[in-house]
Amino acid sequence: MRRLPLGVLVAACVALLVIGLVQGSVMAQGNPFAPSKPKSEASAAGEQAAPAAGKKEQPPEVRAIRGRFTPPERVLEAHLIERSMDLKIPVRVDKSTGAFEVKGLRFGTYDFIIRTPWGRLEGIDMEPKVSPYDILIPPQYRTPDMGLRPEGEFTEKDRAAIRRIIHEVKRYENKITDVLISGSTDMAVALVELMMDKAFHSRKGDEITWRIEQWTYEKKYDAWTAFKTRCLYRFRVSKAEWQTWGWQFEPRLGGLVISEDLKEPVKVEFTVPAKPVRAKGVPGSKYPPADKGRT
Repeated sequence: MRRLPLGVLVAACVALLVIGLVQGSVMAQGNPFAPSKPKSEASAAGEQAAPAAGKKEQPPEVRAIRGRFTPPERVLEAHLIERSMDLKIPVRVDKSTGAFEVKGLRFGTYDFIIRTPWGRLEGIDMEPKVSPYDILIPPQYRTPDMGLRPEGEFTEKDRAAIRRIIHEVKRYENKITDVLISGSTDMAVALVELMMDKAFHSRKGDEITWRIEQWTYEKKYDAWTAFKTRCLYRFRVSKAEWQTWGWQFEPRLGGLVISEDLKEPVKVEFTVPAKPVRAKGVPGSKYPPADKGRT
């Protein structure tokens, strides 16, 4: 009978010892490949999931938006949207008082969309920010580059500088309107309407191209520069049809923030106008096909 070399015997012993240790560890911890228990069984066995570390969760009545629209008969339908998460939440408005309340909202920034007898009343967030996800950053981690709201006075000189950039730069469209502009010392946002109603490639009849965009600017070394652009809606449509749309953008109905440092519900009191104004949109009387133009 042949004897195995001493080195082979030692290697075999070490391998058996390692296998034994692994098997013992698996038996102590349970089989990692076994199917997980249903929640009811896990509770019966005393197993509980650990809560997420550092996560604050207010009760539903705090993560809420409440208020009143007057007169209530001008609100045919209402809902909230959270654009960055593509959320749409119906809002029940009392037909006699105009009161409403929506509880248990996710963290985010919400805008109202209201269907009126003359068309669409749309809230718009005009707070300058680096990203639409800024509000999701916990307060202790917010910095001037992300999460913190810009502060300081936005002067008429700043407004004029931004309007100069909007209107003096050569663009494809032949009609450009700055609908709304707001900002701080070093950051600003503009809601801009862009239209091309002259002849363009493959144009049919009185077609136009029409877009609503938000342009964000930042000031560096005492000069304003474009930071980013966000297209909200774009259409290629008959100008005659476009002129029938009633569509007003309203900052008082937008930028409603639900964050983890919220102490009480967000309150909104708003008087719905009898008709839209051209300075804030399209002054027609027909509800626009907004979903078709949403980007």
